[in-house]
Amino acid sequence: MSLVDRQSIALLEWVEELARDSLSEVVDADTWALRNGVPETELRSLVHSLVDGGFLKDLVIDQGCWVSLASAGVAELQAIRRKRTNRLERNTYVRNVILQWLYDHEGERVRSLAEVINDPQVHFYGDTLTSDETRRAFSYLREQSMVRARAAFGGDAVIPRITARGIACVESGKTVADFTDPQHSGGNVYNTYLPNAQGVIVGEQQNFTQTNNAGVDPSAFIQLAGYLGQVSATLGLEDSERIELERAAQELHAAATSTSPDPGRLQSLTSRIVDGLTNAAGTIAGQIALQMGQDALGSLG
Repeated sequence: MSLVDRQSIALLEWVEELARDSLSEVVDADTWALRNGVPETELRSLVHSLVDGGFLKDLVIDQGCWVSLASAGVAELQAIRRKRTNRLERNTYVRNVILQWLYDHEGERVRSLAEVINDPQVHFYGDTLTSDETRRAFSYLREQSMVRARAAFGGDAVIPRITARGIACVESGKTVADFTDPQHSGGNVYNTYLPNAQGVIVGEQQNFTQTNNAGVDPSAFIQLAGYLGQVSATLGLEDSERIELERAAQELHAAATSTSPDPGRLQSLTSRIVDGLTNAAGTIAGQIALQMGQDALGSLG
């Protein structure tokens, strides 16, 4: 049994600290409950759970809830501290928990990432997340097109939102790492045929046929590139933005129609296109292209 409940960890750490400071193995857990606003019934349930798990020993004394730390409790606290300093495990957790939190609160009026940090259910083995690690994790998710953000009025904070690709990740039951870096060796074989692909393939007016075992269906990426080739001039973009978007679309077309499409390359180019469509979202064509981009990214899961 390994502890993940925040209150259980907090009580164990308090027992350990007070026992050390008071030079007494036995402490009254009622003191901890009073300081932390924990009701008596909840405290008793918590203590019973920790005693049953072998982490605490309780003593029958007329007054108070007297407990001492068991050897299993000492070992558990040592293991928890090692986990807290494991950078890889912590970064992985923060990315996953942010995405799950935004999914759970989709449709609500989330104002900033601080709401994730302040949620008592969000912690890493009882340790509160920091604003720096939360921002880094959000930036990573944004690069993966799983979240988006817009500036909050009157400040530097961002208003976070989950994207269709982020929703697909959560609903797939996969971790962020598994979703963004799937094992494609020996993956599905895709037979792609686009008949009379006028306007679908940038710069070409012919049928397109491809068979690949790279584990990715390129159809959505080919169609996105072709659509952008048709509508780029109608998106209301500055010339430099339009040129960059068209260049990315051409590169996406080349990558998607290669004999062995690279999922990482498709993801990178499509993410570039989605970012480039930000200023075009006010047009119908821009909204369609943005949705096509997000759907294409979602297909990589």
